[in-house]
Amino acid sequence: MNRAHCSRLLIGLLATHASGLAADSYGVFDARGLALGGTGVALGNADTGHFYNPALTAFHEGHEDRTRDGSHSFHALLAAVSDGARTAADLIDDDLEGRLSDAIDDLNGAPTPETARVGIDAARELERAMRDIDGKDINAEGYVGYSVSLPGDFEGGTFFVGSRVLGRGVSQIAQADYDLLEDYMEALEFVESGGTRGEEHPELYNDNGLMDPSEQIQSSASGTGLLLSELGVSAGKQYTLWNQEIALGIAPKVVHLRIFDESWRVVNGTFESAGTDRTEFYFNVDIGAAVTLADHWRIGLAVKDLRSKTITTDAGERIKLQPRGRLGLAYIGESFDVGLDADLDKTPALQGEAERQDVSLGIEYRLPILALRLGYRHDLEASVGDQLSGGLGWHLGSFLLDLTYVQGDGGEGAGLRIGWAY
Repeated sequence: MNRAHCSRLLIGLLATHASGLAADSYGVFDARGLALGGTGVALGNADTGHFYNPALTAFHEGHEDRTRDGSHSFHALLAAVSDGARTAADLIDDDLEGRLSDAIDDLNGAPTPETARVGIDAARELERAMRDIDGKDINAEGYVGYSVSLPGDFEGGTFFVGSRVLGRGVSQIAQADYDLLEDYMEALEFVESGGTRGEEHPELYNDNGLMDPSEQIQSSASGTGLLLSELGVSAGKQYTLWNQEIALGIAPKVVHLRIFDESWRVVNGTFESAGTDRTEFYFNVDIGAAVTLADHWRIGLAVKDLRSKTITTDAGERIKLQPRGRLGLAYIGESFDVGLDADLDKTPALQGEAERQDVSLGIEYRLPILALRLGYRHDLEASVGDQLSGGLGWHLGSFLLDLTYVQGDGGEGAGLRIGWAY
């Protein structure tokens, strides 16, 4: 059997039904924000404010040519990879379906109790793996990008470019596939025992011997993926209104959206794949405001993707991207910060009936060259599980490094930022 077909067949078994994409969260785009549970509308800083609230780029005192606080940054993170997705990746890496295929080839070459026993073990391992993945969420969210911050005196800007990927499915294994593996185990046991146990199952044989399972499985899968690539600038400035300093920010951007519709099917041992992709290119904008009260308390309000976008795929599915508003409150101290963010409304799924409304909490404690961070994120609609996160930031001379790890019911993830101050 072709090994490329083996891997794809296993993917098909693991994702027999895809429920569509998860509800679109406000988004996590950098390692610091990920470590803080996604809390950034008020807790963000001049380096990363463009991700969460463009007004925060104005919270900098002193001209950049004196302070040297500008930075180049490379961001890469997997904000969430579910247990189901990791299990699927492990199964593909173990190549259990390929091991069963090899065992049957060996059996046909030498039909002995020993080769039959190897086939039985391989079939049982594959069945256990299928049951482990059955019904589990398979989802992932990630981002990779580059940014240049240009802080000024109570004003600032950032150039950014990056791509965000979203996807979710629910694996459902057909009962017929379990029944087929059970028939193969009975046929292999019949050979091992010399006909005293199991069943012969002549329908599993052809002129060459016991057929490969791929020639019997009639499995299928379908899914949708979304890739959002953005290029833009963020600008923020502080103004005095009613004797109160308030920062306002805007981040215009061009967006390249690509949506993938894929379907897979194995028919009589032949792997068939059919898919379409749809591309859209359009303009969007993020806006935000922030105010500091009593020197240390900051309130932020931001809306991402002010322009909504609805796309109908070639398969007839409607994908909707809509504005996402978020409110943040933070205490900003000399060495200790804590913040709380909350989505202002439920965000419906890009496809399907699920909704999402996150609240998040982040804490940061800063030492001379090291920052320690903790975060927590909770979805009020329970469409994704809770997440706990931890990370650190390191600033040595001009070198900047942020590392984050996330673990929770929604899966696990990690983030990295490598930067250079100038």
